[in-house]
Amino acid sequence: MQLLVAWTVLRTFAALGRLEPVDEAREGIKVDAAPAAIVETHWPETGIRTRPWSPSKRIATMAKGTRLLVRGQVASRDNNGCKGKPWYAVYPFGYVCSEHVRPGREQPAVGHALGERMRGDRRLPFDYAKVREEGALMYRGVDGVRSGVAARSLSEGMNLAVARTLEVDGAAYVETVDGQLVSKSAVGWLGQGSAWRGVFIDSAAAIGPAFAWSSRDKVPVLAEPDVKAAQVGALGLRERVDLLEETGEADPDRWWKIGEGRYVQAKNLNEVVFTPIPEGALRDNRLASGDDQWIDVDLGEQVLVAYRGERPVYATLVSSGKGSPTPRGNYPIWAKVASMTMANQDYEDNPYMVEHVPWVMLFQGHNALHGAYWHDQFGKRRSHGCVNLAPLDARWLFEWVAPALPAGWTGYLPADLERSVVVHVRDSSLPPDQAFVQERPIGPPDPEEEKRKQEEADERRAEAAAAAAEAVPAAAAAG
Repeated sequence: MQLLVAWTVLRTFAALGRLEPVDEAREGIKVDAAPAAIVETHWPETGIRTRPWSPSKRIATMAKGTRLLVRGQVASRDNNGCKGKPWYAVYPFGYVCSEHVRPGREQPAVGHALGERMRGDRRLPFDYAKVREEGALMYRGVDGVRSGVAARSLSEGMNLAVARTLEVDGAAYVETVDGQLVSKSAVGWLGQGSAWRGVFIDSAAAIGPAFAWSSRDKVPVLAEPDVKAAQVGALGLRERVDLLEETGEADPDRWWKIGEGRYVQAKNLNEVVFTPIPEGALRDNRLASGDDQWIDVDLGEQVLVAYRGERPVYATLVSSGKGSPTPRGNYPIWAKVASMTMANQDYEDNPYMVEHVPWVMLFQGHNALHGAYWHDQFGKRRSHGCVNLAPLDARWLFEWVAPALPAGWTGYLPADLERSVVVHVRDSSLPPDQAFVQERPIGPPDPEEEKRKQEEADERRAEAAAAAAEAVPAAAAAG
């Protein structure tokens, strides 16, 4: 069993190692024998860097207790980053400061990030609750409750990841995964999220319209492609139908034949249409190395399809941006994060917070593919700009997209986006010449753009405050 575990870990690490190659000889990195073959992280979060010095890019993070295989030791070249202590060269890539780990004995755990939390029929890695009282107070642990000093107030509708419930001096509280306390009476439980999941695609699938899901409950099925025709049936919410023949050019006159004498208006369907590899979605260097994954997101249909080369692998429904539309374009995934808390930016006026959103893949600025545990409206636009996935879909996609994060890993930030899986975002509801454009730059948020937005927000708020101040004496004089 121990040999099998070690072999499985090495195979996983070998696949990861190809993503972050380093020519150590050329860069003067001398790897010597290390005193430990396995190390274990003992900080709440430990970073792996591209080079054994600082500054160098942090490309991965691990939770406390994560074990790593050591391939050698590198002496510090200065006191930056590791206080002059050695660095460990670790598998599958990168270097970790020896101050941040300790020798371990057991092999690294086998499995995927968050996998240890997915026991039985769980669809989510945490228990979640929704704040149902405006102004509910959040405290930093038991001491905060007893001192009466709140860390912050919460807005109604914010979502918390809950570790446990407990009593403090006779009052019931929930403790979040991050150790904060909120009165139990101020929250309501959210359950395990939507049970929706997409479908695997047969390898013989052809390019073009394939099938669809009904976009609402009780969608009428008519005997002819005419609203005056007799109704011969009805489709339930997200019922799958084959797309056999299309009539009409544009909604509401566009219909699909789904069976003999059975027609449905296209506007009542989320159509799954398989497409050839779009330009820029799969670079030649990735195709040549066998890293042929790419993801198509159709905002018009609210459908996501995962591909390997020209072959569709999996299709499902999503919820993309509504008030803030998801940007069209080709975007390489710039970070994979097992779970992260999402909240409004300082320059946004409407506060929101969703704790420990699972299975996050950031593809453009703050926009990400991620699990959504707080709604079941997949197939409709709903988000702040991200692409929401049902929990089962989010987990599958996160583990499918290379590289798969091993157990204990909390994040991966590729040093070179040329090697990243591309998310191709288009909108088939627009005219063909507008369906795809590169709306935004690739990669993480642009600091200059973030600064500009903050300055605009500060100016807007200052003007609003001045106007409010002027209104007070005017109202008093009028009274």
